[in-house]
Amino acid sequence: MTPTPFNVGAFVSGAMTSPRALVRHADLLTAYADAALEDEREAYLSHFAFGAEMETHFAANRNSVAGFVGPCWCRWLVLDIDRADALADALADARRLVAALYQRYPETVGDVPVYFSGRKGFHVLVELAHNPPPAVGFQHAARAFAEALAARAEVKIDTSVYDIAHIIRLPNTRHPRTGLFKRFVASEALFQMTPARILEHAKHPAGDGIPAVRTIPAKLADDWRDAEAATARATEARAERRGACAGTPDQRAPRYFLDLLRFGVDEGERHQTLFRCAAWLTEQGAPPSLVAALLTEPGRDVGLTPKDVDRQIACGVEHARRHRTEQAEGGMP
Repeated sequence: MTPTPFNVGAFVSGAMTSPRALVRHADLLTAYADAALEDEREAYLSHFAFGAEMETHFAANRNSVAGFVGPCWCRWLVLDIDRADALADALADARRLVAALYQRYPETVGDVPVYFSGRKGFHVLVELAHNPPPAVGFQHAARAFAEALAARAEVKIDTSVYDIAHIIRLPNTRHPRTGLFKRFVASEALFQMTPARILEHAKHPAGDGIPAVRTIPAKLADDWRDAEAATARATEARAERRGACAGTPDQRAPRYFLDLLRFGVDEGERHQTLFRCAAWLTEQGAPPSLVAALLTEPGRDVGLTPKDVDRQIACGVEHARRHRTEQAEGGMP
């Protein structure tokens, strides 16, 4: 592919664990939203778009996006509402969030894109129409911005989607468990459709596209700057805490474990650190249930997906158990 600046995306055809391929992000998203590809199979695209730095990283890391720490950007920011227990609960929260967006940004009334996920959730899209520039750490500002919007609506969102490498299922593709499609729902219709009607709506794909705002919301740029400032303050506070603790090592636990709990960890170190923490706790005699209880929330707070958190914890526990067994067998007469 010939990349456009910050139009590089990571595409997955098939299950989420399938290999990534680099594509033109905006072109592919538009094609799926328009149902122009006549391909209803499971497929995903990275939430964020990248520049040439991602191509270099991808080629140098055996066609993998893992560990990328360069600049990113997005036009459509996803606020993910997922309620495993009931579609009705997810629908109520999606309505509450859209209503809050209407109140905050009246210029978007009728133009907030919403997608039913095909199972029990909704993706509410906020167009960053003020066009903030790509940056290293853009995803952190995106998370702070989204969390502020969700807090105004008093709605809980899934913050794992702001991991820099996170992928999101493409419009008009079939959900692997339900067989339903990820379908566009006009924001006005969202307030009128019942859960049963939404499920019926999702039985077939359709080329609805993604509506763009006609006027840039007056408060949008200010809210984004507030999110950037909050992110900068949080980064500075972590650095100060690290500096304050640098000369006072705690002999009761390894530094990487304490850093994860106190400060979080940088991208590129999250998977390895969570694995090491799980292994260390297991070596200290902690049962798997306690390891998960201690590490699940910190793992998610640093931006790992729930699936990645569970996997790294399980792998760390298993590694420590295997090591302990090998040592015991090695000591047998």
